[in-house]
Amino acid sequence: MSQNRKKRPSGNQSRRKPLGKADLLPHPASYVREQSLRWHVALAAFQTGKGNGDLLAKLVKALYLAWFLQQAGFGALDRDFYLDAERILDAAARGANKDVWRIDPADCSPITRLLDLHEQQLLCAPVFAVDEAESSLVRFGRSDKKSPW
Repeated sequence: MSQNRKKRPSGNQSRRKPLGKADLLPHPASYVREQSLRWHVALAAFQTGKGNGDLLAKLVKALYLAWFLQQAGFGALDRDFYLDAERILDAAARGANKDVWRIDPADCSPITRLLDLHEQQLLCAPVFAVDEAESSLVRFGRSDKKSPW
């Protein structure tokens, strides 16, 4: 019998394929800048009352991805910032029911701070960690939980 055979994973071990170089490195800076620009444009649209459901979804996704990446050890903001940003985005969603797509400029500070954190997370977190955070977001979206914290 050959000594070079790979061991098969036992019941508790996952059959995850080895991570490649691209998975171990952060996203390219150009990708991160593009994403950051989209979030900040979305927030600016809400400040002027020109928001919409797609833009709100981008902001909510950034909020929750930032949380899941923070839980994985990338970045740190006080939980209260997440709560404030969630409250503000919830209010924007409630306003959309009245066809008002607006976030008061005075309420944008916690969201801006979270977007800046998320940009820094994407610049330093390896792609596999971002993918795992996105998987956590999908699981959260399918759950009955109202927020991940």
